[in-house]
Amino acid sequence: MKSLRTRLLVVASLVLATFLLLSGEALEQAFRAAAEQGEQDRLEGMVFALLGAAESGPNGALTIPDGALPDPRLGHVLSGLDALIFNERGKVVWRSPSFSGAVPQVPAPEVGASVFLDSGDRFMLAYGVRWVGDTNGPHAAGGQQKPKRYTVALFHDQDTYRAQLYTFRRILWFGLGGSGLALIAVQFFVLRWGLSPLRRLARELHQVETGERSRIESDYATELTPLANGLNAMILAERTQQKRYRNALDDLAHSLKTPLAVLRGIIDDSDAEAATRARLSDPVGRIQDITDHQLRKAAAAGRRTLSEPVQVRPIVEKLAGALTKVYAQKQPKFEIRVPYALRARADQGDLYELLGNLMDNAGKWCRQHIAVKVEFADRRLHIVVEDDGPGFPENAAELLARGVRADTHVPGQGIGLGAIAEMVHVYDGAISLGRSSLGGAQVDVYLSV
Repeated sequence: MKSLRTRLLVVASLVLATFLLLSGEALEQAFRAAAEQGEQDRLEGMVFALLGAAESGPNGALTIPDGALPDPRLGHVLSGLDALIFNERGKVVWRSPSFSGAVPQVPAPEVGASVFLDSGDRFMLAYGVRWVGDTNGPHAAGGQQKPKRYTVALFHDQDTYRAQLYTFRRILWFGLGGSGLALIAVQFFVLRWGLSPLRRLARELHQVETGERSRIESDYATELTPLANGLNAMILAERTQQKRYRNALDDLAHSLKTPLAVLRGIIDDSDAEAATRARLSDPVGRIQDITDHQLRKAAAAGRRTLSEPVQVRPIVEKLAGALTKVYAQKQPKFEIRVPYALRARADQGDLYELLGNLMDNAGKWCRQHIAVKVEFADRRLHIVVEDDGPGFPENAAELLARGVRADTHVPGQGIGLGAIAEMVHVYDGAISLGRSSLGGAQVDVYLSV
């Protein structure tokens, strides 16, 4: 995930999802506890209602008349609500008409205390009471029976409880899910709005690269203002430095041109002493070569990050037109395979010199056919120049050294391929010499632009 917006959205969504899951689980547990407490309270109320309708049965035992049942469900089998009364020995002394089946094990809580249990399919409440029977009972002592301890047990199916829990869960999770999706959508638009200055900055920087604007001009947030100012300063410094280098090189070239011309004039002057001319010829020639070499090397602008991309095909077409006139006796035919939309982020002067040297060498050695191809390959600019001439000799790699020529019969100083190799080095590129499909030489140049 290289996108900041994607990273922030994913992280925020994970945090939100975790929060919603934990909140939903907490709310569900709270509802479950509240529902169970409500069930317990209802069963305790039912116990008190049963005790309110209780009477003394035979032998003063606690009993509840069928006509005095506080809830009609206690009088119908399979109604979901059952009641039992146990004596202190755990024997059932009364059961509601709704009860059927085996008698379950019921704990005997202390008098006035209750035990609430969840048996899986129904709730059970056991309540301990002490009952004083009727004074007219046969076992009465002194006009009143001895108090007896009983346990009143109520059983209620969980169908209603589960239906409530299911309804609550459905409403809760649908609500939280919808809220989560809505919040994620809001986060997306908030992040899009919050990161819009970065997109605008990238767009303006691209416009600077393409030459549509000279600097970054928009006002930005406080956090991005130093970045925008730094980029503007870097753009200005690069352009100022490039201009200063070019001006300094022009001044150097003009400064050296006059003294070298004077020395060259002395060498060419037939009236000068032959010994003097001989002694000056070699050093002046070397000074001239060194000066040309260093000026050409320093003049190469190299790859410029914020420079305007240069359209390559017009450069190739102009050079082809000029070389057609230079080598008019051969009537060279140029095959240009360069897309019109191809642009390279390189100095225009460097491209003129590089392509000019490559095409000029091809024009010197070709019989008639020259092919020029430029494309992007593996994120590098690939330049191929071919001809139908005799091709390179076996020691072709030596031609990349300055001053080495393949044939002294062809006019030239032997610095074309050497100058190309130096410029390729400036662009962190590579150059190779080989055999062309046209039968002659082929030069492949790769530039990192």
